[in-house]
Amino acid sequence: MKIIVQMIIAFMGGFLVAQQVGTVAPQIGAVENDPYANYHQKWSPMMQKLFQQVKNDGETITYYVGAEVGSPYEYEDFKLGKVYYSNDYLGQFYYRYNIFSNEIEVKKTLLEEEVHKALIPDEKVALVLASENEYRYLSFKTAKNEADKGYLKRILKGSHYKLYKRTVVKYTEAKPAANSMVNPIPSKFTQFAEYYLQQDEGTIIEVPLKKNKFLKHFPSVISEDLKSYLKVVQVDLTNENDLIKTITYIDGRSSNGTQ
Repeated sequence: MKIIVQMIIAFMGGFLVAQQVGTVAPQIGAVENDPYANYHQKWSPMMQKLFQQVKNDGETITYYVGAEVGSPYEYEDFKLGKVYYSNDYLGQFYYRYNIFSNEIEVKKTLLEEEVHKALIPDEKVALVLASENEYRYLSFKTAKNEADKGYLKRILKGSHYKLYKRTVVKYTEAKPAANSMVNPIPSKFTQFAEYYLQQDEGTIIEVPLKKNKFLKHFPSVISEDLKSYLKVVQVDLTNENDLIKTITYIDGRSSNGTQ
């Protein structure tokens, strides 16, 4: 099945955006042609600033990726979440994370005719999920010590440590069969998970999942204690639940004075 991926042009490329929250709201697309115009006009200036209109009048670039296996989305269906700007609650929205285009698509309803918008990437914007985890567009450092930005999903909030998950998707083109003895290889999306750790308000850094490298990620006063813990509990750091359990243990030890 062919999948259409829509690349949304940011406001900065074709529209003027209010630079300060509370200023006059910018127009989002052609409101008179929008079936939800009456609703959109009721949005606050802050909400107008945070959302982008998907356009179908030439501003949206649509192309076929053609993946037959896998998906560019974390979940195909829209799920319910709450949007905040700093500490200001903006309301509930249905969201779907498009990993391939690094966008969070949002709708006010589940009506098929409602055109979704894209959450503007801003570190002050939080999409809080039903599980109380949240997405934020954040700066971080990869395992290669390279600075990057993107959507991270916070999956643990401790007293001293926060654990984030970054999902990356890779697209592989289809390959025809070389001969009649072999099958063609379908095009596909393959998803990978990376995990990032933040101590207090420090830099968010990718955490290695191999045991020896994982231990070196922490100061010796923690790593020695952690080494014993990993040996006794025998956790698999590549298992998300075990990783959360391990970081929870480290966070608890830090709260008890082990720094």
